[in-house]
Amino acid sequence: MKHALEIWRDEMIDVATLEGEREGERKGERKKALEIADRLMTKGMSIGDVADATGLTVDEILQR
Repeated sequence: MKHALEIWRDEMIDVATLEGEREGERKGERKKALEIADRLMTKGMSIGDVADATGLTVDEILQR
């Protein structure tokens, strides 16, 4: 039988793992959006349209 401290520790590990996975997903989605923005810009799309298409801000696009 697990003690309360072990249960709490296991729950905290689960929460931290989930938060890490979510952060990784967010970073991956942003990286993909930036890659798409680069491709759209090379095809001549306006910065405003690229921002609309990718969900990035104009500043994020210009920082590349």
